[in-house]
Amino acid sequence: MKRARTWISTLTGTALAAGLVVAVAAPASADRCPSAREPRIDGARASWRLECDLGDLKVHGWVDDTRPDAKCAVVRIDPDAGETREFEACGAGTRKTFSVTYDHINSAQVTLRLR
Repeated sequence: MKRARTWISTLTGTALAAGLVVAVAAPASADRCPSAREPRIDGARASWRLECDLGDLKVHGWVDDTRPDAKCAVVRIDPDAGETREFEACGAGTRKTFSVTYDHINSAQVTLRLR
């Protein structure tokens, strides 16, 4: 009985660990328009909207640096096609607004991070 519990416990732990590795390795998915997000991380927050108009994608919003840590809050826009853009706010209490349009696409991966 004790061996069976040990074996099941080991098997369960291995399966959970494998699942965590897969979850961490999975790429982030792109957002399609219309959509909106308001992410917050320690030291930064942002808000953005994706809107489509006549086949073009418009991404607009703002990014705030919320902590005096010598790091910048960065929003990165990585479209399906076109130039990747980054907008950063540096210095606690600083806000940077942004608006960018991409022709002939309807989705992009938008992320918030510190640099």
